[in-house]
Amino acid sequence: MTIRLYNNLSAKLISKVLEINNCNKDTFLEVIYNSTKFWEIVSPAEEIKADFISPNVLHTIIKDKIPVINFTIEWDGELVFIDKGDEEGKGRLIEFNVRNNKDIKKLEGNLRIKQIGANRIKVGIFISIFILNNDFLNLIGKNVAEFTLRTKITEILRNLEKYCKSNELKNLL
Repeated sequence: MTIRLYNNLSAKLISKVLEINNCNKDTFLEVIYNSTKFWEIVSPAEEIKADFISPNVLHTIIKDKIPVINFTIEWDGELVFIDKGDEEGKGRLIEFNVRNNKDIKKLEGNLRIKQIGANRIKVGIFISIFILNNDFLNLIGKNVAEFTLRTKITEILRNLEKYCKSNELKNLL
C-alpha cells in the first residue's frame, strides 16, 4: 500500500492505493452500490448501520472511538457517489462526498478501480478536501482528525483485502 500526503493550499490530499487479489472490478462495483453488508464488513468502525436511500447514496450511522484521544464519536450522514465511468488506461472513476453530517463540513474525494488481471484489481482512495465543523475540530484537533481519517482509510482497504482472500464478493449480493 502506498500512502502519500501533499499540501494543497489549506487542505491535505490523502492517497492510498492497494492491489487486491480474488476480486473482479465489475463485481466490486456492483457490491459498492448494492450491498450494505459490504460496507459493514469493510468498515473499521466499532458499529455501523448502513442503508441505501437511493441508488448512489449510502446513509450510515457510525459509532466509533478515536484511539489517540480515547474519544467516542457518533456520526450520522450520507456518502454520495458520482460515477464518472471508465477512463482508458486508468479504470473506473467514482467521485464521492459526504453530506448531512453535523461534524463534517466537507469531505470530497474519489475512488479509482482498475482491473489489472483476470481476478485482480487496483483500488485507490483519494481525499482532496476534508473540513470538519469548527466545534468538532476544536474538540479533537486537526492533526488527530487527519491521522484518524488516514488510519480509517487504510483499515477499509485492509478489511477489503482480508475479505477477498477467503471470500467471494459476489456472495454479498
